[in-house]
Parts: sequence; C-alpha cells; structure tokens
Amino acid sequence: MKKFALILSLTTMMYGVAIAGTGFSGVTSGQRTFKLSNTVGANSIVFNSDAPLEKIKGSADKVSGQFKLDPSNLEATSGSLEVSVASMSTAISKRDEHMRSSTWLDEEKYPTIVFEVQNLSDIRVENRNGRLTAVAKAAGKFTLHGVTKALVADITITYLPESADTKKRASGDLVSIKANFDVALKDFQIAGKSGLVGSKVGEVIQVETTLFANS
Repeated sequence: MKKFALILSLTTMMYGVAIAGTGFSGVTSGQRTFKLSNTVGANSIVFNSDAPLEKIKGSADKVSGQFKLDPSNLEATSGSLEVSVASMSTAISKRDEHMRSSTWLDEEKYPTIVFEVQNLSDIRVENRNGRLTAVAKAAGKFTLHGVTKALVADITITYLPESADTKKRASGDLVSIKANFDVALKDFQIAGKSGLVGSKVGEVIQVETTLFANS
C-alpha cells in the first residue's frame, strides 16, 4: 500500500506539472475576460507594404474584440480581434478608395478582418522596470477577404493588476498587447490590379498591433 501510495503521489505531482501553465507571479489566478477599450489606451493597427516602386504605410483605428486570460496559465489565452476595413487609411484618399474596392480588399463584401487567437506558446515571462511582461507566440485563425488561414503572431503582453493608480485610467486589471505578423496577399486571394503586386504593392504586408484592454 505504501508503494502504491508513493506511485500515486508521484503520478499526481507529474500530472500537476504537466498541466501547470506559465504565469505571472504575485497575481491571483483565475480566468478573466478582457475587452478592448480606448479608455485604457488607443487601439490601433499599422500595416506596411514594401515594394520596389513604392513604400506604403497605413493604419486602422476601428478595432474591437475581447479575450480570456488567466494570469497563472497564459497558454490558455484565447479571444478575437476585429478590424473594420472602412477604418483603414494610407493618408491618400484615392489610394484608400482603391484599397477598399472589389479589386483589392472588397470592403462591401468583406467589411471586417478577424484574428481568432486559440492559444499562446513559447512563453517567456519577464520583469521590465517592475512591470509584468510576457513574450509569446499567439496561434489562431486569420480571416481576410473571405479566406481563413492559420496564423502565428509574435506578441508582448504587459499586465497591470488593479491598483489605485490603474483605477485613474480604468477599472479592473489592465493589459496592453503589442503584436506583429506577416500577411501574404496571395494566401487570401488578393490579386489587385494586374502588375501592381510585387512592383508597387508588397507581396507580403507587415502588420503591427497596439492593443489595450481591461477586465
């Protein structure tokens, strides 16, 4: 019986280690729901096209979404981010009209771009100037132009537990997320005007996000 109890105890310990997630020390565990909020900070998307004949930098400021996060088990983080195509701008109105037209993003038929995050991996927790920070890979499904593909983004999460100082900005725990990833236009069946992709529009678009949320 003692031998059996020892084996059972070791098995339980091993199982516990297996299911334990990566987390922030000193923060109460438990899943929280966070919603993007411009009260916490200005949510925005920046996209860059680098082609031989032209470099284009644009942004989108109509960003919404929410996610579930447990500060003691970051691997289980999941959620959804939605960007309005109508809010995308490159600072040249005529070019923006072309970008949103049926030749390119087809805003009328596909008004939103969505990234559904399913989990985090390769997590490294850091302490940056006293702030709880995690660097990780976010895996999920990215939907653009009516096409859905698997996508992995590099992200950095900064977590601020609720305090007297954070309450001055917004209630609940606060989170900021910076992410970057690449989008290959051909993967999403975006051909554009003949001859432009690869010459004046990059075949791959670099995307950077800055997101803020509270629980």
